[in-house]
Parts: sequence; structure tokens; C-alpha cells
Amino acid sequence: MRSAIDGLAEGFIMRSRIRSFFIVLGIGLAVVAFCAVSFAEEGILVIHASNAEDEPVTGVVLSNKGDGTRGDPTDSSGITRMALPKEARPNDWVHLQVLKGTDGNDNWILISPWDGRVAVPLFDNKPDRFVSVVVAKKFDKRLLANPTALRAMAANANSELSPKTLGETITEEQRRAVLIEVAKGYGLGADEIDKAIRAWGEKSKDPYEIGLAALYARNYPLASAQLSKSLEIREAELEKKKAEVADSALFLGQSLYEQGRYQESANAYRKAAVQRPDDATIINNLAVTLTTAGSYAEAEPLYKRAFSINEKALGPNHPDVAANLNNLAALYDSEGKYAEAEPLYKRALAIKEKLLGAENSAVATSLNNLAALYRNQGKYNEAESLFKRALAINEKVLGADHPDVATGLNNLAALYYSQGKYTEAEPLFKRALAVREKALGQNHPNVAMDLGNLAALYYSQGKYTEAEQLYKRALAIRENLLGPNHPDVATSLNNLAELYGHQGKYAEAEALHKRALAIRENLLGPDHPDVAASLNNLAVLYNSQGKYTEAEPLCKRALAIHERALGPDHPAVAASLNNLAELYRNQGKDGEAEPLLKRALVIREKALGSDHPDVAQSLNNLADLYDSQGKYAEAEKFLKRALPIWEKALGPDHPDVAQSLENYAAVLRKLNREKEAVEMETRAKAIRAKQN
Repeated sequence: MRSAIDGLAEGFIMRSRIRSFFIVLGIGLAVVAFCAVSFAEEGILVIHASNAEDEPVTGVVLSNKGDGTRGDPTDSSGITRMALPKEARPNDWVHLQVLKGTDGNDNWILISPWDGRVAVPLFDNKPDRFVSVVVAKKFDKRLLANPTALRAMAANANSELSPKTLGETITEEQRRAVLIEVAKGYGLGADEIDKAIRAWGEKSKDPYEIGLAALYARNYPLASAQLSKSLEIREAELEKKKAEVADSALFLGQSLYEQGRYQESANAYRKAAVQRPDDATIINNLAVTLTTAGSYAEAEPLYKRAFSINEKALGPNHPDVAANLNNLAALYDSEGKYAEAEPLYKRALAIKEKLLGAENSAVATSLNNLAALYRNQGKYNEAESLFKRALAINEKVLGADHPDVATGLNNLAALYYSQGKYTEAEPLFKRALAVREKALGQNHPNVAMDLGNLAALYYSQGKYTEAEQLYKRALAIRENLLGPNHPDVATSLNNLAELYGHQGKYAEAEALHKRALAIRENLLGPDHPDVAASLNNLAVLYNSQGKYTEAEPLCKRALAIHERALGPDHPAVAASLNNLAELYRNQGKDGEAEPLLKRALVIREKALGSDHPDVAQSLNNLADLYDSQGKYAEAEKFLKRALPIWEKALGPDHPDVAQSLENYAAVLRKLNREKEAVEMETRAKAIRAKQN
């Protein structure tokens, strides 16, 4: 009877993408309009409106989107005055929009500032206390050559394309849909705008414009370098360029996030948040970045704040509120706080079903998230039902070859994989891979993820040659697209290392584990849970080689990281305790192993419930310890509890059930209960025969 080791392969990425769309009216960046002087006064916002050629625009009606207040049509100098809310103070943000233009129609748009936000100036009656906006007419081809308009187009597209939740990758189809929406706002063609933005970026000399165009083109190294330079320039003129500082920091944070430079990304988002402290999009993006960086305690209040802002501004049943609920629930899910996560997922699902109907892809996303929570709790029947419903919705609404269908296939396949249902899992993994390759091409990050999932299945089946080929291909895709030092590259290195370690290729496995560890420590810092995972994996490799002196400090460091980052009662802490206990057992230190195994059991029962498979694993580990000490009655007590848990969670014909029966039979024989032992062994043999 053998104890199980936790914390090995990291093949599956289960959660569906969650996007928190923050609706923005108006696109562009601030341009100074040279107009006649109009003095500011308490409670009044003076606005100067010009066109893209810096000419005053007459007859434009602007409004405050927040409270609906509108100004009079702009006069011959392009000036209008708008009453502010009573609580408005200098430096507060006002969200402007164009209601109608000089000809009385709605074909006018705001192109600067790009998101419609302006800061309230001081009320000291000085001549420069006004705000400038730039407006333009839709369907005007001249905008394709105008820097102000092109800045707006690129900024708006980048904002909508930023990943706003964990593990999200933007597909080419999504990029195209966003570009079409941006183009529609201008009354222009998507291809026209795409070509114009790229040409503008190549010609521009301004770091911000170059960086903005490079981010749009997904040239993240160039974007990060130029936006960093732009941020330095604009920070030097902070008071005059407050809006531009926020924009530079916002898009720098996005670019750094795409490179896996999460700590730097969080710092950039923090700078944006200083300028726009009540911008729910910036706050949410910062929280997502901090979550990815392992700073869960810092992320939680930010998620709550973004939710509070949107709930107040948009009402309790808005799609953005549902997205905020999903993100907070995902944080709790990752922390093992399942009781807190479940009602948030359910409320988000209810909002989407009410607004969008039962058959909508956004509803499918919420179903996937709730199903993943149930899977983490070992509630496999509930999870399977929801995964299947989500998959059916996306197949009907999006078509059988849509990338989101591949996500649903992967989720269902991974559930079957965790239950040992390899025959059911394999065709789903293969179909998911085929769908993504067709939709995204053979060298997309999500294709690499699918390759890793199928490889993990082959690894579990002992098909090492097939697994190695897929792991290597996934690694090559990630290194080529993301660079050699991205966190996803570390995941691929880890998976390939696990395969080599299992094959006894210890030197190759050690080198890959060490490289993965170095990447994670460099990008995520020394106290990130992913660093703990790499430490555990390297320790398990040393343990299997009998290198106990090298393994022990790694196990202890991993345990300490998990306790600090996740709290003392997280399931990951139980896994680290189990690994350290197994190390002690291999050295004959049963006295040191026993309290660790008992603590791991208590944590799992509290966090996961008494019927979770991980609880059965801990029971088995303690039974094995007592069996080796000759405490057969104690061992039987734990095996008797473990067996029905395995049967209920995994089904009566799962290999782990057979192993549990064999372990139980061995102890019963030592207790001279031969008849019962034979019955157990007979059942186990029947299960094994079905598997062969």
C-alpha cells in the first residue's frame, strides 16, 4: 500500500474566460482647442469643442452621462457651459458624450478624450479653467489620416481587447468583432481602420502613439518599451497631462500583463488608478493582475470595490455586475473558499439568464464557472450536468467549430479525466484540439493548452511517446509566441519534466524543473503559489531518487509559501503537508510524518467536505502509516472510511476503487479476517479486468 504524492502535473486550465466589459462612450485623446476665453465658476463646467482640424464647432450638444445634464449648443467659438452635480469637486471625473451635432442628427461622435472622461478644473475664475473636447462626424474618410482620430480608434480597440480575467486569451475572432464595433462607431470599414492604425504607428515619432499602435498589433516588447517611455514623459507633466498619464499607465499595464510581467503590470495599473480612482475597469484589471501574481489579499478588496462601483452606477442586474461577481467568486474559488464563491457564481448566472435568456454564450460561461467550482469540491455529478448544458448552449448558439465550444469540450473532458474515465475524455480532448487548430491556427496559445491536456491524458495512460511529442509541441508554441521566460512556458517545462521523471530520466527532468522554478521566481516573486508548486515538484523528484537532504528544504519552503499566500487551511497546504510527510516516511521518520498527515486530513475535511476524493487520499495515507507500524485496527478504521468515498465520487469500477479494495484486503488478512479479504480481492480483480 502506497501513499499518494500531491502537487505534480499542471496540465489542465479549466475555467472559461470571463470578460468584464466596461461600456465606454467616446474615443480619442485630449487635444487643446484654441477658443475664446470663458471664465469658470462654482458648479459650472466650461467646455470648448473643436473638430479634428482644431476649428471651433458650433451647435454641438454635449451631456454628462452620469446624471444626464446637458449643456446648451456650443456657440460660434465652440463654447458651452454645463451644470455639474452638487457634489462635484475639482479633479473629479465627468463622463461626457455627444447628444447631437450642428445639423441636429446623431452622426457626431466624441474622439477626444477617447473615453469621454474629463477632470473638473478649479473653480477660481481664471481664464484657463476649461476642458477641451474634439468631435467629428461619422462616415468622414478624412479621419483615417487624422492622428487624433487614429489615437482614439487604437485606444478604444486596445481597451476592449485587454484580458480582464484569469487565463483569458483573446482570439482572432474576438479581435475582429471588436474592430468591427469600433469601425461602426465611426461609420467606417474595419479593414480601413486596421490599415490606417498600422500605417500611423509606423510613421509616428511619438512614443505613446508608437506604443499604442504596437499594442494593437500585439508587438508587446515594442509596446512596453514605448509606453514606458511615454509614461515617464507624461508623469513629468502630471498636473497638465493627468488623463494621458492614466491612459499610458492603463495600456502599459495591459502590455506587461500579456508578457507575463505581472508585478510590473500591477504597478502600471496602480498608477492609472491614482488618476482614476473610481474607474471600475482599471480597478478590475488591477485585481486580475494581482490575482495572477498571487496577491490574493490585495486583490479581494479591489474586486469588491469594482463590483460596488458598477452596482451603484449600473444597477444590480447589469452584465458588468455579473462579470464582477464572477471575478470575485473566481478569487474565492482559487483560495478554497467554496462556500463564499458559490452564491456569487449563482447570482451572476441568474443575472445573465434574466437579461439574456437561458441559451446565450454568456450564460454558458457562468455555467462553466459554477461547474468548475463543483468539480473542485468533488461534486462530479453536479459539475457534469452543468458542463454538458454549457457545451450544448455554445454548440447551438455559436456553432460546432467555435473556440468557446473547444473550452466546453476541454472542461468536460478534464472532468472525465479526473474520474479516470479516459475513454470518454480522449475524444473530447481531440475534438477540442481540432476545433482550436481550425479556428485559431496551429500556433495559438490556446492550441498549446489543448496539446498539454491531451498529453496529460496520454501520460496517465502510460503512452509516454505520444505524450512527449505533444508536450514538446506545446512548449515550442509558447516559447515562440510568449518568449522563453513566460509563466505559461514554465507550465510546459514542468509538465515535460514530470514525464521525464516518471520515465527515470532524472537529469533531464531536474534541468526542466529548475528552469521552470527560475522563470516563476523571476516573474512572480519568491512567495507565489506557483513557485511553491515548482518547489514541490523538484522535491518529489529528489525524493524519488533518495536525495532526501536536497528534498526536505524544498518541501518546507513550499509549505511555508502556501501557508503565507493562501492561509493555513487551504487545500494546497494539505498537499504540501502530505509531500513533506511522505519524505519523512521514506526516511523512517514516522513520528514526524504522522502529525503532518493528520493535519492534512483535518484541512481537507474542513475545506472540501467529508466526501471529497482528496479526503479519501488522506485517509489512505494515514492507513498506510498505521499498517506499516502494525496498528492494523487503526489502519482498517481509515480504509473503511476511504472506500465508500472513492466509490461515490469515482464510481464502483474506477482503478482507485480497486486499489482501495486491495489495500483493505491486505489489512484484513493481517487481522485474520480471510473471508472478507478474499471478497475484497475478488471485487478488485473484477474491476482490473474491466480496465484491461
